[in-house]
Amino acid sequence: MLDIKQAGKAAKALLGHLEKEGQNKNQLLEEDQAIWLIIATKKFSDASKAKPYRIPLKHSIVAPDAEVCLFVKDPQKDYKRLLEEKQVKAVNKVIGVSKLRAKYKPYEAKRQLCASYGMFLADARVVTVLPKLLGKTFFLKKKQPIPVDMTKADLKKEIARAIGSTYMHQTTGTCTAVKIGLTSMSAAEITANIEAAIPHIIEKIPRKWKNIQAINLKSNESIALPIFNSLPEEGVTRIDIHGKKSEALAMDEDEEDEEEDDE
Repeated sequence: MLDIKQAGKAAKALLGHLEKEGQNKNQLLEEDQAIWLIIATKKFSDASKAKPYRIPLKHSIVAPDAEVCLFVKDPQKDYKRLLEEKQVKAVNKVIGVSKLRAKYKPYEAKRQLCASYGMFLADARVVTVLPKLLGKTFFLKKKQPIPVDMTKADLKKEIARAIGSTYMHQTTGTCTAVKIGLTSMSAAEITANIEAAIPHIIEKIPRKWKNIQAINLKSNESIALPIFNSLPEEGVTRIDIHGKKSEALAMDEDEEDEEEDDE
């Protein structure tokens, strides 16, 4: 099991490192960077899934000023009207599949669309056709549209749940990234999100904890800080994290060095 105290130390160390790095470059972290949980499994997954798993969070990771775009079935005007009737104000733009196919076919149009919104939602009934229409840009930027059930009676609640959660996309391979926080958040908020998300993430992984090799915390460009590591020959271990340990944010290995010297 994950030691949440160690995760908290990692969050604090990572934020401290990013702040120091910004100061060294005479920059401020004016734009939010994403904070990611990187989950490495022992066995490969040979199947991918278009629909992501919804993972509840304690604190929303959508920036307060971020705009939300919703992809819907045709005709799009019917869904604009539906959002008005249900008093859903969190969605800033509605795009139907036909409009997406016609207006956003060029690569540059897709790129601009991707950059224009902080989050993308999609009617669950059209999710499977979107990868081909959107191309690689959205997936490289990790802005895959999140499915929502547009038939829900309480559509406002459904949209709010989607915006207030994070998502785990099942892909092939042994590594999965889950957005868990923002650099504008406190270490305590990021830690609370980790604590809330981990049980749901592990539940979706075959063999659960037995299949977890490592869990790391990182920003878009930082190194990864280990917060959980499973060593086959020694069983499960947790790695202590110290905020003041070189620019690389290395873990404290003094005790290990001492043991080696004693030998």
